[in-house]
Amino acid sequence: MQRIPVHPHTPHKRAVETVAAALDADGVALIPGDTSYLLAVRIGKKAAIEKLDRIKERKKKFYSVMFRDFSELARYAEVTDRQFAMVKRFLPGPYTFILKASREVPKIMLEKRKEIGIRIPDLPFIRELIAACGEPLIVSTAKGANEEDEGFFTDPDSDAPSWLHLVDIIADAGYQPAELTSIIRLENDRYEIIRAGKGSVEEFS
Repeated sequence: MQRIPVHPHTPHKRAVETVAAALDADGVALIPGDTSYLLAVRIGKKAAIEKLDRIKERKKKFYSVMFRDFSELARYAEVTDRQFAMVKRFLPGPYTFILKASREVPKIMLEKRKEIGIRIPDLPFIRELIAACGEPLIVSTAKGANEEDEGFFTDPDSDAPSWLHLVDIIADAGYQPAELTSIIRLENDRYEIIRAGKGSVEEFS
């Protein structure tokens, strides 16, 4: 397992390229996100998605897709003009919007509802990493072994969950306090608050 220091807000090009190369080789990366450490794979890498499933011990395959910007959103999600306008009001930011998945989304990561979570982070390292990969990333919150951190992975120097050996590269940004995104499901012209997290949900209440 490779480990490389990164600066989330002022990332070095070489660090970004090193993590991107690991993802290109069907790897799973542990990376700092805008709300917590994340497990990440490229959306076009089936073997990497299967490895992520093993790490998460997950049978139900629902993950979020993280985009650099809005340019590829309509490729992977079926979004109406009204939904798109709402998403643009809150992203980039600490929100996950659940939308109907398009046919471009790998079936391996879909449940029966055929939905995906959409995220656009407000963090330079992640956005540059997505650009270096040339396609969106599938991400999932990393769970840790330290009870004092409410079960989230927060520090590569002190946390050692049982799945860590399955990760191919750690982008080490030091201790990162964990928070969750707010999750909003958009269906037709309606919305549903699934979880209130870091992003304010007052406008949806």
